[in-house]
Amino acid sequence: MPATLDSLMQEATRYAEHWMKKSGSLAPSMMAATAQGTVLFLPQGMKDAQGKDDFAYTVRLICAAHAASAVVLMVESWVAQAKPGEKLDITTPPSQSPDREEVVVLIGQGLAGNVTRMLPIVRSDNGRFWNLGDPQDMPATTLEGRFAGLLPPQPVGEQERKMGRLLLDAMGVRLAKLR
Repeated sequence: MPATLDSLMQEATRYAEHWMKKSGSLAPSMMAATAQGTVLFLPQGMKDAQGKDDFAYTVRLICAAHAASAVVLMVESWVAQAKPGEKLDITTPPSQSPDREEVVVLIGQGLAGNVTRMLPIVRSDNGRFWNLGDPQDMPATTLEGRFAGLLPPQPVGEQERKMGRLLLDAMGVRLAKLR
């Protein structure tokens, strides 16, 4: 993993753990490494497929407009994994599987590679967040789907970045800079 992606994944892990401890949940969010520092974006509503698509498109625009060298998406999710020696049941959605596991998923993309990190969510008997379990990294040579290709495949010129920032401003997108 390149240094910028590795350090951004570490920062995203700390961010996720902080919010899980503070509120018991993690709103979908994005963290990107830019020349101006690390920026954070929290979308407005992702209740349906269109909201998820809009989030992905906005992240692509942010990455291009701010010349991001790495980006990490952070989401809570349910996962279902095949038990040793068994096939994965692909007919049951993970959210409905009796063997599901609640995790924080960090999807990281850098100029030299991609990685997905799953952090198991450990809750106490009363359902309150207690801790994040040991991270499980899954290096990925390729990513597919709506959250793939978030970084521009080629450097974006200053004029295009300026136009992207104007578009983000017109869309009402606000970024927070992390210290």
